[in-house]
Amino acid sequence: MMLLRTLAVPVLVLGLAVAGCGKKTPDGTTPPGETGAGGASAGGGDSGGGDAGGGESAGEAGGDAGGGDSDVSQKVCDAEVGDTPKAVFADNVILRLPKGMELVEENPFFARISTKDTVSTCDGVISFGALGYFQADATKTVKQVRDETIQAARGVPPNEVTWTEETEKGRDYSGSYSIPEDAKGNPPIKGWFVLKEKAGFTFWYALETHPNAWNALAKTFQESGNRLRIGPNIAPAPAPTPAPSGKKKGK
Repeated sequence: MMLLRTLAVPVLVLGLAVAGCGKKTPDGTTPPGETGAGGASAGGGDSGGGDAGGGESAGEAGGDAGGGDSDVSQKVCDAEVGDTPKAVFADNVILRLPKGMELVEENPFFARISTKDTVSTCDGVISFGALGYFQADATKTVKQVRDETIQAARGVPPNEVTWTEETEKGRDYSGSYSIPEDAKGNPPIKGWFVLKEKAGFTFWYALETHPNAWNALAKTFQESGNRLRIGPNIAPAPAPTPAPSGKKKGK
């Protein structure tokens, strides 16, 4: 973790770590009208934020998914997270992952979902999941940090991301986000995002699915975010170097 230096450097490295990912949701994402669920609100917990929203996604799901008894896109499912906590980054971060999901550490400050299309609660497919951390920058607002992190991790500029059901508690944040289908045909995304700041570091956690699977997975995503804990032994970030006095040598 001490590879981290400043906010700018880790975010750049993070961008390289997931380069080529951009907004590209992997093939096999839950198609409309099949195993997912679309956009009604789902309840949440405490530290991860408020209710997982998504009324706009319900409209998308309703328009895409065929009606009738076979349409499961409106099914709201209860949270299902692992019974055993997952520890990463030298056991400094502990969380309960969504049902069926595994994380693989790609470097000391970034972990990614092990299988690009992971079947989880109510057969909803998790298309992306990642966890990471970097040195905190107190000069930036929580939402500035949020926007920079999403852009680095997903290759999407902030003006293309819509946020709902946001909760801020000091330097901690949670909220759901939507990214529309792009000109290249990459499918739309609905996700849940968490920021936590501790010991001079900002920790982030993102989970994504197709909007039509949102109802199936919203509570699971949110519960997983709620269960994110930062260990007590994480080393504090080094103190910033004092700014030069401006005096020239010998003066």
